[in-house]
Order: sequence, then C-alpha cells, then structure tokens
Amino acid sequence: MSNSAIAAFKNNPRRAPHWRWLRAAQIDSGGIKASKHRDGEEGYAWIRRALRLKRHYDRAGGRAENMYALALRDGDLFWAHSIWVDDKAPTRWAIEARVIAQESDEEIAQKLGTDPSVINAYVNTFFDVRGKLTNMDYVINVIMADAVVRGLQERHYDLLWKMMAFHGGPHVLDAVINKFIPVVKPDSPDGVGGFFQDSAINLMKYKASLASLTVPVNTHTQLPLIDSFVKYVEVERTTDNATKAQHSIIDNIGAMLTAMPVKIGTKLDSADVKMLPFDEGPAELRGDEMLIIASGGKVDNAAEIQNLNFPGDK
Repeated sequence: MSNSAIAAFKNNPRRAPHWRWLRAAQIDSGGIKASKHRDGEEGYAWIRRALRLKRHYDRAGGRAENMYALALRDGDLFWAHSIWVDDKAPTRWAIEARVIAQESDEEIAQKLGTDPSVINAYVNTFFDVRGKLTNMDYVINVIMADAVVRGLQERHYDLLWKMMAFHGGPHVLDAVINKFIPVVKPDSPDGVGGFFQDSAINLMKYKASLASLTVPVNTHTQLPLIDSFVKYVEVERTTDNATKAQHSIIDNIGAMLTAMPVKIGTKLDSADVKMLPFDEGPAELRGDEMLIIASGGKVDNAAEIQNLNFPGDK
C-alpha cells in the first residue's frame, strides 16, 4: 500500500493535514466508504460533506452558472475549497499559519475579511491540525516537511510563516506577514525622523532574524557562520561583563561610603567644630587634623591649637 493511500487514514501518525479531503477523493474513486468507526464522528460528517462538494464541483465543469449554483448550495465549503486549490495564494498560507499560531476562527476571519464559517470549513476539511499542534515532531516533519527537506528561503512564505507562527505566536506572525513592525506614529513633523529611525532599526532586526533562518550551511558558508557566531559571543560576553562591572562598581562605592567613619559632604555650619577658627589662628593644622575637621570630626587638642601664638603676640 502506497504512502498516498494511507495518508488519509485518521490514525496515521503522519496523516496529511487535508486527510478528510483525500478520503472524499478516495471514496469518489471507488474506495472504502466513510464510517464513524473508521473516520471518527466529526471526520465522517466532514468527509461526506466534502464528497458532495467534490461531485457537484466535477459536474459543474467550470461553467459560471454551475459554479454559482454550487456556491449557493454550500458557500462555506465552496469558498474554503477555492482558497485551498490555489496553493500559491498568500490567503491560503495566512490561514494555515494563523491556525498554527493558535488563532481562533473568528480572529482569522476578521483579519482575512471573511466569515468564521469559511475558516471553520477550511480547517476541518483541508487543514485538520489543531489537535496536533502540541506534537512538535508532527508539526515540523509533516506540516513543515518541505522546510526540513529542501531548506528555507525568504521567498518560501508558506513555510516561513508557519515556522514563525509555531515558534513566535500571532504577534510575530502579524509582523512577518505585514513585513512592517509597528512603531509609534508621529504626532508632529518633529517626530518623523524618529519614526524612520525606529522603523529602520525594527526592519533590520527582522531581516537579521530571517537571515539566520535562511542562510544554508555548506562549504561556502561554514567558516563565515562560525566567525559571525564567535564575534556575537564576544560582543555578548563583553556587554554582559561591562554591565555587571558597572553595577559592581556602583555597589562597591555605595558600600564604601556607608562604612567610612567620616561624614561625606557635611555642611560647614552643621559641624560643632569649624575650619574658620583654625584658619584665623597662627598655627597650621597637620594633614590628618585638617581631614578630620573638614569632614565634621573633632581633634582632641583643638583648644590648644587655637590658643597657640607666635612669641611677642598677645
């Protein structure tokens, strides 16, 4: 049995995200009929609905009047199918990425400008993965298998959006899809320069992130990648140590000032003993005595020093 035949099995660990549509196609080609036991109760209902749409779609033959009638018959699934068959459409990529980002049908519909029922039909028929988003290997090896096999390039928007959605969540995905990280809007002409500066910085961060994801590892890039990594580690280490050193110096200065037995910055008029009486006397203070008095301290022989006179002075 080929992998394509079992890709539509509900319990297949590697089942395709669009397994219900595959089941409908198999049944339409004479395969095993859908059943609640085999496909689950919810799967059974969606497979039968998908089968009806497929048969009517095939009979419509692409004629406008028939397609219009089909859209009226089951509009939600009709429009979901029209999105899915265009595998190069950003709308399809956006829906699938937002499902991986765990956005609700209502949130996705609001961003895409459609009804939540269309998103619900798409997810249940063509992208049934919500029950497996906590299974990391399934997400990486099945949903994003192409990225694992062929590598990732910026132009692979479908895979890039899915990867960013899985690892970064809805806010990161919004920025990746829009390619413009929001910055504060200027409220005056003076703020325009700051707007462009913030915008440029954010865009460069975005592009650097993409570059790190999309640069291939080969004989041409191995050494430059290692060199870039070493420089990054050095910058990170230097920055980290500089920050720690600055904080350590500040803390040590504070501890030193607290432990010193002198009063740093004491005002002259707040000290019991002032420098002025000694400045007016004939005797000169020693260096240690001057430091003590200037910092608000007292010397034991202060009175004697002030009363000293030169011979002949009264």
